[in-house]
Amino acid sequence: MKGLNGYAMSYKIYLFDALSPIEWSQAGWKLEGRTVDLNHCRIEFIHSVMFDHLPKEGLIVDAGCGVARWPLYLRQHGYRIFGLEFSHDACLIAKENDATLDVIRADVRRAPLKDHSVDAVMSLGVVEHDEAGPLEALRETHRILKPGGTLILAVPYNNPLRRLLVNHLMTYMTRKRRREHWKLGFAEYRFSGREVAGFLERSGFETVAKYPNDLQPPKNMGLWVDYNNLIMNPFFPIDPEDLFILRGWSGRLAAALTRWTPWLVCGEVVFVAKARDQGIERSRDPEQFPNP
Repeated sequence: MKGLNGYAMSYKIYLFDALSPIEWSQAGWKLEGRTVDLNHCRIEFIHSVMFDHLPKEGLIVDAGCGVARWPLYLRQHGYRIFGLEFSHDACLIAKENDATLDVIRADVRRAPLKDHSVDAVMSLGVVEHDEAGPLEALRETHRILKPGGTLILAVPYNNPLRRLLVNHLMTYMTRKRRREHWKLGFAEYRFSGREVAGFLERSGFETVAKYPNDLQPPKNMGLWVDYNNLIMNPFFPIDPEDLFILRGWSGRLAAALTRWTPWLVCGEVVFVAKARDQGIERSRDPEQFPNP
């Protein structure tokens, strides 16, 4: 399929239009309440990736930080980090958990930061929710990064299991729901690794590494999301205790698959990239915004 800017994108997920794409991106933390569980960071596959690639001495921004789980966690380990987040409520929750954390309410496509003002950017589960595609957010990320600065980008992965089976089931369920007059709207894209590499190249980045990302057992991200998208019923909301939990034999199977064949079933692909000295940028008036 083609995005609004004419480039290919793998697969669109359509869910209930009572929530916007941004609100779908917020669904997880809204279920979790107002206390931010930092253990979620410890059980992500890419936990070590953060410490391997983020600069300990530089300034980091989590662009689209939600309730600032990763900024809160990384600050405990001595990193200089702040957050950008569109949701006012998420910003409040982040500050409730650490009043000293800087969280700026902003759209990541219009960051209130000077050109080349940060050393690293984290973008975790954000850019896939723009139906026009991720280029605008990635180009803005390049603008605020110093040359040679680091981007850690996580997006939903159009893994082989999804391409072979799950996407076909999801397409069937989408058509069935529309025939039953359910109101559906765009929620997010799933991208292939090749597509993400192409978006980064167009935005002025050079890929350094890529990793599969999911959650350590007993939790699971990719297979849990796929299952719940297929069976979702708006009249039976998910219990917070069941968030990212597959029980019984399905949980044991999910644990085995994500442990031994992560690229087959993982929920996300994570790219580490460097901002090239010359790339596509959208310059801003340097006097308009202060450094953080």
